[in-house]
Amino acid sequence: MRISVFLIGFVTGIILGSFVKALADRSLKEQSFWGRSYCPKCKNKLHWYDLIPVISYLILGGKCRYCRKAISIEYLLIEVVMGILVGFLFWSFGLAPDLIFKIFFITVLSVLFITDIKKMFIPDRIVLPAIVISLIYLVAITIYKIGYLYFYLSQSPIGQKLLPPYSDYFQRHALMVSEPLFYGVLMGLLIGGFFMALIIITKGKGMGGGDVKLGAFMGLGLGFPLSLVAMMLAFLTGAVFSIILIILGKKHFGQVIPFGPFLVLGSLIAIFWGEKILNWYLSFSY
Repeated sequence: MRISVFLIGFVTGIILGSFVKALADRSLKEQSFWGRSYCPKCKNKLHWYDLIPVISYLILGGKCRYCRKAISIEYLLIEVVMGILVGFLFWSFGLAPDLIFKIFFITVLSVLFITDIKKMFIPDRIVLPAIVISLIYLVAITIYKIGYLYFYLSQSPIGQKLLPPYSDYFQRHALMVSEPLFYGVLMGLLIGGFFMALIIITKGKGMGGGDVKLGAFMGLGLGFPLSLVAMMLAFLTGAVFSIILIILGKKHFGQVIPFGPFLVLGSLIAIFWGEKILNWYLSFSY
């Protein structure tokens, strides 16, 4: 059963992988997101059978059907990696109520990972709508849960006694239901504000404006405490990677490397294993 769930997620993921690659490429080239896909070499517009994720690439031998020039293996790798990520998401969480939002969150992170690692660029037209959509989702799901709670209680004589003015039960549980919205907004503001403070302190040398927006998106998407776990992992992996590059002579002290990919990596780890990491860390306090 879980294998079939993974396969459904994998197929969903490779389709999204093609979408991720297109969004990233068009963001970097500042092109419109609308319009049909085309070969970057000969500019021929591609038909649907040229765009079947993974399969088309393999059938065509990694070459354009029209000009026979090589197509970057990056297309195949992104589709496969997205397939694995979304497949593992289905495997880990099943058909959870927030599964669609998690898929959306991972898709946006993947686009930002590609653009930042290629050109140290986090496009506003990706991250800003993502922030708005995340906020709308949190508000909508909170209103729905509170409304459902009120409706459920009002359907029975006992439940009606738990509504105002007879009891504060409804208010207390409504506040509990609102916690993901409150913590999401709070963490978005805190992480975004923290990165903004770093920009001010370092006069723009320690962080970029795109990282501020990515941090806000992380906070909204992960909430508390997972966004803190993601931040810790991002700084840890970023430091380790930087040290390795310096040891290998690829970078020297003072050189800037994109931080967005590490924020994305930290967020992905937090989604799948954040609670286990947090419990492991807290176990040392007892």
